[in-house]
Formats: sequence, C-alpha cells, structure tokens
Amino acid sequence: MTPHISLLALAHAAVCAILCFSLINYQRDGARYRRWASILSYVMIVASGGVVIRVFTGSYAEIDLAEFVLNSALCAGVVAMRGNVSRLLKPFGVRPDQ
Repeated sequence: MTPHISLLALAHAAVCAILCFSLINYQRDGARYRRWASILSYVMIVASGGVVIRVFTGSYAEIDLAEFVLNSALCAGVVAMRGNVSRLLKPFGVRPDQ
C-alpha cells in the first residue's frame, strides 16, 4: 500500500468494489442465459476489480474526477438493477429476450 492515497482514489476504489460485488452476486433466478450479458458482466467485473487492486497497490497514476463520476453512475445503475446487465441496457434498445 502506498503511504499516501487521496480521498478521491479511496472513493473510486469503493465505487468500483461495490460495482464488482454487485455483478459477482447477481442471481439469475430462472432468467434466461444470455452469452453477451455474461461476457459484458465478466469484463466489467475484471475491470472494476482491477481498479481496486491498482488503487491499493499504488499503480493507478492519477484518478480523474470525470472517470470517477462515470463509474459512480454505472455503479448506481448496476446496483439499481441488482446486477442485471441486460436490464441495465434495455432503455438503449437492447432487448433482454435476445
């Protein structure tokens, strides 16, 4: 761990940890399996988990406020949909039944 981690970096790591946790704990409960949603979820889990690891190892060079806001909005959407990526993309014309 680096000796100095900014408050923005800690907040960014927390947001990405919540995002990763929400996606990992998604339960289908009888919903139809969609390969594209699984692949997208996997990529989002790896990316958000990687941010957390990079922040705490000190290899994240600079946290940008715009990136933090975007990740916070994505996290809020994923948490609101309880980790269901296909429901998150439904307003953009991606039909969950495909």
